[in-house]
Amino acid sequence: MNYYRTLLLLVFVIQVAPAQTEQDRIEAEIINVQRTIVAKLTGHEPIKGKKKLTSRASKADRKTSADFLFNSLKDIGVKPERHVYNVKNKKGNIFSGVNVYAEIPSTNGSDEYVVIAAHYDTVENSPGALHNATGIAIAYYVAKKLTELKARNKNFMIVFFDHWKNNMVGARVFTKMLKDKEYKIHSMHRSDYMGWDNDEDRAIEMLASSLSLESLYRIESPVPIYKRTVATPESRFFANFGFETVTLTAELKNADNSPYIRQSEDKYTTVNFKYLASTTNIVYKVMKSLALAIN
Repeated sequence: MNYYRTLLLLVFVIQVAPAQTEQDRIEAEIINVQRTIVAKLTGHEPIKGKKKLTSRASKADRKTSADFLFNSLKDIGVKPERHVYNVKNKKGNIFSGVNVYAEIPSTNGSDEYVVIAAHYDTVENSPGALHNATGIAIAYYVAKKLTELKARNKNFMIVFFDHWKNNMVGARVFTKMLKDKEYKIHSMHRSDYMGWDNDEDRAIEMLASSLSLESLYRIESPVPIYKRTVATPESRFFANFGFETVTLTAELKNADNSPYIRQSEDKYTTVNFKYLASTTNIVYKVMKSLALAIN
């Protein structure tokens, strides 16, 4: 009897182990890429030579960050561009900055674009790990994986916005540029505050402008997705241009989010990289489904 129990247990382990191993492999691959991105952007590791960033708030650190992101996109085989702007607000304040972006072209001649975005600047004196180096890490890894697809039935655009802390100037001027140049935007997807999971349920919070976009994430997600009911300033701004949008965050409504946001303790060491990898994989699977969808 014990022999048969042991045999049955062995068969069960053999059947279950491959799925577990594959999931572990995927997460390990994601973490390996994202640790480097977050470490360099938060000053945990030097970003260039011996230089370490402090808060990505100063002009010098923002420039260094933009250069790093530009070169990181080159490393995955795309052609990054700098969207340089100088704008004046109603009070006469002038903002000069650089949005870094790259297009991943469709393989079927589509004129439709899916935009994946995150801001790279921070408030002063904060390393900006969860706000928002983790958002950058999600967009970067997803871009890397999209370039490896043999077929893409849509174009994708990866954007790293500057000047979030100053009334989202970078996002505003870039979105206006997309509208002025008449880009056909399928949807815009952004992540923020991602990387804290105190209850270890890997749940995320989502605000989607349409049921179809919401459904895409729910289909691909093995973890709980809580619906956000309050619009973010970015989502309202994108919507003003008529663009469909998705915003992903940690569980803000359930208070399972970092207590260190916009503070000096928003460090690399507070990031839950397994949670970040879990969310990243969901985003990638959604983007892959969009890439392979035939309209």
